[in-house]
Amino acid sequence: MKKIFAISLFVVVIAAVLVVPVFAQGENPPPTSQVQLPLEIQAIVAAGIGFLVTAGLKSLSVLLKKDISGWASVVTGGLVTSTVYFLNAILSTVPDAAQPSVAIGLTLLVSILSAFGVAATIKKFQPIAAN
Repeated sequence: MKKIFAISLFVVVIAAVLVVPVFAQGENPPPTSQVQLPLEIQAIVAAGIGFLVTAGLKSLSVLLKKDISGWASVVTGGLVTSTVYFLNAILSTVPDAAQPSVAIGLTLLVSILSAFGVAATIKKFQPIAAN
């Protein structure tokens, strides 16, 4: 219960620091600006695809009894680039009126994911209780 409260409190503080100033500006971004995936989410997509491709190629190399580990970076790079471009293409179809809301939603998503990352990192630094 304390962990959920601490994470929720951290998310609220991060949201207040990052999201509230966007509301306080009182202006919408120029209509030519397109919504894109934040770099943090692109990194998460890259890490996830990299893990899946590497694990898949390792099991495929065992099945084929041939070393194809050199292909991991090529396949990963192609899939990550294609996926990010595809997601950015979907986000570019967001109407002009909804772009600020979508940008704020993506910022909130990054804040929540970073809160969980910070909580996991802090948990690693806590001393282990001796029995």
